[in-house]
Amino acid sequence: MKVQFNNIVMSSMIFWFDNKLLNKGEAFTNHSSNFWPIDTRYFGYYTYGAPFKQMVIDESIGGASIISGVYINGSFTEVGQNYLSGINASQGQLYFSQPVAGAPSSISGNYAVKDFNVYLTSETEEDLLFETQFQLNPKVSQNPTGLASNAETYPVVYLKYQGGENEPLAFGGLDKTNIRIRAIALSDNVFKLDALTSIFRDTSKTLVPLLYENDMPFNVLGSCTGHCFNYLESTANKQADYDYLYIDNVSISKIDSRLTNSYNRLNPNLFTAFIDFELSQNRYPRL
Repeated sequence: MKVQFNNIVMSSMIFWFDNKLLNKGEAFTNHSSNFWPIDTRYFGYYTYGAPFKQMVIDESIGGASIISGVYINGSFTEVGQNYLSGINASQGQLYFSQPVAGAPSSISGNYAVKDFNVYLTSETEEDLLFETQFQLNPKVSQNPTGLASNAETYPVVYLKYQGGENEPLAFGGLDKTNIRIRAIALSDNVFKLDALTSIFRDTSKTLVPLLYENDMPFNVLGSCTGHCFNYLESTANKQADYDYLYIDNVSISKIDSRLTNSYNRLNPNLFTAFIDFELSQNRYPRL
């Protein structure tokens, strides 16, 4: 299946959301840690994980320690050296083609951890709030093990496509494409949740740059290829109208768990809000 407009919209939205939160909110903390062996392999690679998800890889974020390599027995190693095949910052994992003797004490690294992980999802709000077993993403190295790929940590934001429609705009096939996207935010305290919603409430009447396949910096392992990702550089040359989405409106709604019938199933340590984006672009969808 070829990439379509909706695919471009959602992948662009997650990069825009992440950059806006990290940049304006300074929503990250710099850390150092060892990397622990993980039982499951990833595409046959030996996997080693940090005790945190997700790491910052956007070099446009001032003050963030961007992971470009790790230390193996005190020697700095980049991807392609000493059997290091990839660094998946989203999962907080390293991939090696050969096992590393002496791990975890032999592997360490410096990186910035996001205050909010950001993912795309197709899950329902009910499943995310009531069925998913989250664990807190610590901000000090409390957990002497790496996190597995399927470990769900919070604070976290899930971006979900909510539908849309095309409205005829002009002769010749020009339509206004309306898109609705919901951000489901789960926080460990009210302060961070209110700061998050404040940042994105104020993005109404602004633009979201579209990122295409050739703008993506990652390989199949989720690792940066060569130069790490810089969001501001990647979007600086966007000039045409079709390179942007316009945010028509942003609405915020918070959930009071005391008022829900499923309170007994809702983690009492989760503070939740929905951020609903209404976006649009004038385009020729049938060309």
